[in-house]
Amino acid sequence: MLLTRLTHYSVILMISGLLQLIGFKANAATSVPVHPRQIDLSGNVFQFSMPENFSKDMPAADMVEQLDIKDIKKFDDPEYGNIIRRWWDIKRPGFFGKDIGIVMMDMSVQRVPDNQQKILHGKPYDISNRLDFLMMIYDQLHQTYDQLNEETQSNYEGINAYEYGCCHLIGDDIRSHYRDYTYNNQKWIGYSVSAPNSQLIVGFVMPLTADVYLELVFTYSPNHNILPNEFLRIADETTQPIEDSLYVNFAPQNPFKTLVEDEWINTTNTDILMMHKEEILVPLFGPDIRQQLEESKRKAIELMEEINQSD
Repeated sequence: MLLTRLTHYSVILMISGLLQLIGFKANAATSVPVHPRQIDLSGNVFQFSMPENFSKDMPAADMVEQLDIKDIKKFDDPEYGNIIRRWWDIKRPGFFGKDIGIVMMDMSVQRVPDNQQKILHGKPYDISNRLDFLMMIYDQLHQTYDQLNEETQSNYEGINAYEYGCCHLIGDDIRSHYRDYTYNNQKWIGYSVSAPNSQLIVGFVMPLTADVYLELVFTYSPNHNILPNEFLRIADETTQPIEDSLYVNFAPQNPFKTLVEDEWINTTNTDILMMHKEEILVPLFGPDIRQQLEESKRKAIELMEEINQSD
């Protein structure tokens, strides 16, 4: 997990725009006690634990303890699904440890967005379908960050200020940028967005019903002149216990329980994309992608022949 964040944070990946992250779960140890919390989401009880050494400089509203997720019209209010927002000051170890940045946590229930990208079809997203859920995440990232990218100057030429991706090609293979996490035998899907001022936004999503999904987002903000690697390593001691505690006690007869606890568990996001390779190749990589792949193969063969002849 921590190596995933460090890899994403490297300048090389930001320049290339690939945002290739390998899921690696760190066993973070922390002396800060965590406290359990739970929220009733129309009979689906979301449980988690968190440290309560919150930043004193960032006053926060009370956590929402009950939320009606059946009345979808309530989500017309963009603030409705918010559950909790908290900040932690991140310090170097030791009694006189220096502040090196801050982490913000957002938990919310989000309504499934309209299908604006229409990558695979023009129908509403069916988030019980894993591929649709992955495309929904990509669409939601576009809807969240495209306008910000138009308004924000990037520090890197050819790279957006807010950089994210869906997948990339290695030869003929499609590799997902979304990571696979299993917390308490439940599947979560992770994404990352690199942001200005060396910030990193890391999100975790899980479908709850046909209409809504649960989202946890950490925004990592190191202070100026603080190495991102150091900051993330130390901040992970605060955020990893929260991730490890995530659990949804689904309401009886909720079919999404079977999805996230059984059907999705042993299949990776890359597996899903490869299963649907012929369906998604052109929509995601452009109408000329097959010709480009064939040209790459031809050049590779020619290069090998030249090497063999030189031997």
